[in-house]
Amino acid sequence: MKILKKILLLHLLLGGVIAQAQGDGPRAYWPQPNGTNITTPLYTFVGSNQVFDNAQFIKQADFDTNIYGLMYTRLFNVKGRTAAIVAMLSYGDTSGGLPRFNGTTNGLGDIYVVGVLNLYGAPSVDKQEFIKTKYNTIVDIQLAFRAPTGKYDASDVLNLGTNRWEFKIGAPIMKFINWGTPKVTSIEFLPSISFFTKNNDLGTTPGSLSQKPLFMLENHVTQQLNKMFWLSLDSMYRLGGETAVNDVDNDNSFNTFQLGGTLGMYFSRKVGLKLSYGSVIGETTDGMSGDMLRAMLSFTF
Repeated sequence: MKILKKILLLHLLLGGVIAQAQGDGPRAYWPQPNGTNITTPLYTFVGSNQVFDNAQFIKQADFDTNIYGLMYTRLFNVKGRTAAIVAMLSYGDTSGGLPRFNGTTNGLGDIYVVGVLNLYGAPSVDKQEFIKTKYNTIVDIQLAFRAPTGKYDASDVLNLGTNRWEFKIGAPIMKFINWGTPKVTSIEFLPSISFFTKNNDLGTTPGSLSQKPLFMLENHVTQQLNKMFWLSLDSMYRLGGETAVNDVDNDNSFNTFQLGGTLGMYFSRKVGLKLSYGSVIGETTDGMSGDMLRAMLSFTF
């Protein structure tokens, strides 16, 4: 029965979006002037027992996943407050599974959309006002969803799509020290909780796969070194998210702490690069394990 549950889990699966699966990353919610557009091509590699949709892992499994994404961000004004909409498309490939039950796949992942609205500390300003503004503490609200648009075939061992909806609510919180100087420091928190609809297509097995809510707490401390380089200490804690097949629990809830770092570079005012590494620490033989590498190149216009 246990091996059957694991095989069923392998049908859900890998598509998620990198920003969700491995966190949004440092400086993701820093303020920008009204009307700013950002295009971000990115690449992520994950070697883990985590099924790459932000909310799954299989204890004895081993997956190697490559995800290529394109993210677009637009900032605008909502009743005097800074707001943003973010949309991301992804394509990926993955291989792996259980020791005697492996597969490979490639294709489109699920589309991911995020809306952000400032509640405190970041009024909407134009480029001239932005230069004069001194930011201190910022509190936002984040609403996001993942739509089941990726590749999914219940007869396949692995899939890039998840065949279900995910809804997320979060609250990005940032504290800035020495804003407007070459030595700016930020302390960032992003608590969030995700809810999932059922995957009602498990192929020849009748029934559905469900998942309990998943709580995440993402943290970053960033330090500007000079006009070009900055560093960040990154961490993420996940709790909950246990799955069930036909209401029978799979005993795979998260209780995981991930630690890593980011090197950021500004090539100009409009072009930047972030290189991140993260690893699960303190894992046990019954828990999640793995490492992540991510590169994000941003073009601002």
